[in-house]
Amino acid sequence: MDIQRGNIIVMDRRRGKLRAGQGLLQGLKVVWDHWIGSFRKNENFSQIHGTFTIEYPDERMKLPQAYRNMPVLIYDDETGHELCTACYQCARACPPEVIHITQAKDPNTGKMVPASLEFIIEYDACMSCGLCAEACPFDAIKMDHFFELATDDRMGLLQRKADLNRPISYYTTIAPDLWDEVKEGAMKKLQGSIKRRPGVIGIAGHLSDKIAARRRELEAEAAAAPPAPADAAPAAPAGKLSPEEKAAKLAAMRAAKAGGAAPAAEAPAPAPELSPADAKAAKLAAIKAANAAKKAAEASAAEAPAAPVDEKAAKLAAIRAANAAKAAAAEAPAAPVDEKAAKLAAIRAANAAKAAAAEAPAAPVDEKAAKLAAIRAANAAKKKSE
Repeated sequence: MDIQRGNIIVMDRRRGKLRAGQGLLQGLKVVWDHWIGSFRKNENFSQIHGTFTIEYPDERMKLPQAYRNMPVLIYDDETGHELCTACYQCARACPPEVIHITQAKDPNTGKMVPASLEFIIEYDACMSCGLCAEACPFDAIKMDHFFELATDDRMGLLQRKADLNRPISYYTTIAPDLWDEVKEGAMKKLQGSIKRRPGVIGIAGHLSDKIAARRRELEAEAAAAPPAPADAAPAAPAGKLSPEEKAAKLAAMRAAKAGGAAPAAEAPAPAPELSPADAKAAKLAAIKAANAAKKAAEASAAEAPAAPVDEKAAKLAAIRAANAAKAAAAEAPAAPVDEKAAKLAAIRAANAAKAAAAEAPAAPVDEKAAKLAAIRAANAAKKKSE
């Protein structure tokens, strides 16, 4: 279509022509709708109408649990112990390097303690990334929801440990679900750290003085309290047999077996406490005496298998073996055991028992006498440590 120059072309947009004042009424309708909608409060911000603003600071928005602003330290309400162990993981993970930690030491030993002596965070340079909270293996550092940090003093944004400490009860109010996820593991790790912290080290600063004062009060009350009446000491339970008692019992059983009688079941008395050197010497003497008695019994049984043991010979052999063991045990506490002399005494006791068994005439075995001889040999061996 040819359009001549100077002609006016009117485009029809299929809109009705506005009458006088109609545009004004449409504008007033928009204002009216918004004014009516202002009386409806949009609670969950899911609607397009309603009031979206709140009357801050009288009213505050409920922040999400995962909201992060600035990191804080957590301590236990019951014990006052901080969860931080000064592992430096948060300081290593911090991109702007605004976390500074000093680890505590035991004043008595000078060794490092799993607790922080000083903990500083530069809030003015922190970028609220939350990497420190993610890197902490003890769940000791968490992101706070407090954001009203405006100040005209820059040094006021240098937060020390006393400013950073927050109780666990505070964190559960702002992020209960997040704390429930890590509570069990965090408290278990805290108990392990408490065992390695002496005194009030690792306790929140504003609670350490109170806890120390309370401990002093308890100590004073315990010192002022009258002593409890001493009850009768209970009988010491029978413990396990010592090696020398086992050896003596075994020698008695073998002697009784060689004599044809059953061993006597007698509970051994607990051995008295000796010095390490004396105990070692007595143990060595008892073992050698038991070996000598064993060899004597085996030799007598091997050389005279057909002839039964005479009551007098068995009694004499048992007495000689007991005397040899008693003499070796008596010499042990006074001086170191002479190995050569003890060996010679054992050989002599074995030879004497062997000779007595060989010279004994054939006679019927007296079961009662053999049993008595075995009991006496066991008693003599038990008395070696007295």
